[in-house]
Amino acid sequence: MFCPQCGREVSADQPFCHGCGVNIRDASPAVEGRTRTPWEDRSTVGGLRGIMETLKGSLFAPGNFFKNMPVTGGLTDPIVYALITGMVGIMAFYLWQTLLHDALPVMMPHDIKGPAAFDALSGIHIAVIAFAAPFSIILNLFIWSGLLHLLLLLVQGAKNGFEATFRVAAYSYGANIFLAVPFCGWPLAIVWSIVLVIIGLKESHGTTGGKSAFVVLFPLIMCCAAAVLFSVLILGTVAASLGTMTNQPWK
Repeated sequence: MFCPQCGREVSADQPFCHGCGVNIRDASPAVEGRTRTPWEDRSTVGGLRGIMETLKGSLFAPGNFFKNMPVTGGLTDPIVYALITGMVGIMAFYLWQTLLHDALPVMMPHDIKGPAAFDALSGIHIAVIAFAAPFSIILNLFIWSGLLHLLLLLVQGAKNGFEATFRVAAYSYGANIFLAVPFCGWPLAIVWSIVLVIIGLKESHGTTGGKSAFVVLFPLIMCCAAAVLFSVLILGTVAASLGTMTNQPWK
């Protein structure tokens, strides 16, 4: 049998889970029925099958996936899953930019002279990205999860701990696999990821869809508002400077 909260395998006569410490006999209804994700059960189903089934479930049946996802059980497996799916998506995205640089001119440098120079610079870019992306993914996961959980606490929507929020953010990272789709992959990945996090927070914390949507969309709206305000201030400053220059008499 398995722990109803973290999904760790336990013996039938074991009163407490050695992984998360929950009393198995008195497990609350909110965590009953939760089982390990295929990725976390890869020792049984296999690594490739585990990640493919986890991708399929999280991307195309997120309600059931996050309803059954254990809310504890450690951060290592979710982090590794996010690293794999995130890196595959990012590297595929830059590979398409390299192959389709004539069709995607705004995404690549314009001052590169010749195919050899372009290939060399592209190789350097990809190498730097491959080195830095894993650290960026992990840092982003902790910052994004911390912000989400703080907002959940503020709206009284956090029925489980920080680990549940982190696991939602990590397994929602699978949406980055859509970056492998040329041209429209990045907006699809962004929108899909937002949808997954909203559904994941709702199901993992047992909160309402309205609270989940607010928690996810509020930081994005505030960022957009700050960007618009900053742009308006810059344009206003430039316009005022030009107006002052035109009013000065020529000497």
